[in-house]
Amino acid sequence: MSLICLEGASAVGKTTTANEIARITNTYVIPEVNLLFERPKTESKTWYLERQIERWQIAQEKLKTYNNVILDGDIFQPLSYNWCFDFNMYNQSLNFISEFFRSEIKDGKVKFPDKYFYLYTNHENLKYRKGNDSTRKRSNFERHLEIVEPHQRYYKSLNYFIPDYVQLIAANSIQENIISITDNISPSHVNFDSVELLDNVTNWLANNNAKNLIKF
Repeated sequence: MSLICLEGASAVGKTTTANEIARITNTYVIPEVNLLFERPKTESKTWYLERQIERWQIAQEKLKTYNNVILDGDIFQPLSYNWCFDFNMYNQSLNFISEFFRSEIKDGKVKFPDKYFYLYTNHENLKYRKGNDSTRKRSNFERHLEIVEPHQRYYKSLNYFIPDYVQLIAANSIQENIISITDNISPSHVNFDSVELLDNVTNWLANNNAKNLIKF
């Protein structure tokens, strides 16, 4: 059994791919926070982070009855997303987010997924797919286009700490996505320390600006 995560830019095809895999295999899909939970009118500073922890806990329950569980969007997304915007959007610093997750990991309430699959394509395809998808509003889509490159760079960096942990997939079609994922769904590196990985990621984020070249 594996807990995997699908990531990539808005409109790249994550949800469609995940749902199609679930249709043809014994797989359960956990939607992103904004689809799974109703936002309160007044939310605490940690509300969104806490809902990510809840997604992981749902995944653990579903793994008891499903062969695989797919996270449609990363539980640790607050790290990558806020980094792409220089931690200026939600009044949450890198240290604040990292310490929250570190505490939850140490308490056994969350871990990194077994494997990531990162779907990517060019801006033109993303705009085309967004325009032809009437099922999703995709608020702030233009803003999300601005961070496509640094977002992908973040997930590529995870392979520096755990080789082959993130598999990048050119999202040419849903069927090709499905084949690439189902052929490689069993992780090759399942035994790693999530606290150590978080610390490495935090250090990398602290020493790299989303607008600059990467450093290790």
